[in-house]
Amino acid sequence: MSLFRRLLQYLLGERDTKESSRVFLQDEELIAVIKDVAKQQKRAEEEVIADFTKAGLNQFLTQKELRDRWNSLSHREQQVAALICLGYRNYEIAETLVITLQTVKTHLQSIFYKFHLRSSKELRFALKDWDFHDWWEHNHHI
Repeated sequence: MSLFRRLLQYLLGERDTKESSRVFLQDEELIAVIKDVAKQQKRAEEEVIADFTKAGLNQFLTQKELRDRWNSLSHREQQVAALICLGYRNYEIAETLVITLQTVKTHLQSIFYKFHLRSSKELRFALKDWDFHDWWEHNHHI
């Protein structure tokens, strides 16, 4: 049974199914948050659940879209993007990858185009939750 259905059953007081007795700790915490938000906003709990679900789905789709865009990059573009996200400056990327500064800029333009971004700052923000330290350790030599 889905978390969404368990939440609805819990909030509506439906507890007669075998599955509904299995409320996990994080479910209870989420239910408390939903009830608190609904009370603060003077809204129905079902509306808050729908909003939370929509926000979660949007976040999931955004992350999937970012992964798809990442996968569309060439390996060298991924290396450049990873180094940007690790805080390297363009000249440091050129030195690290043994390429010219102009080549770095060309790769960045391609990355920005594929991610629909305009700057290194926007790229770092879009991928802020990604761990590039481990990625770099496994992909810098290829």
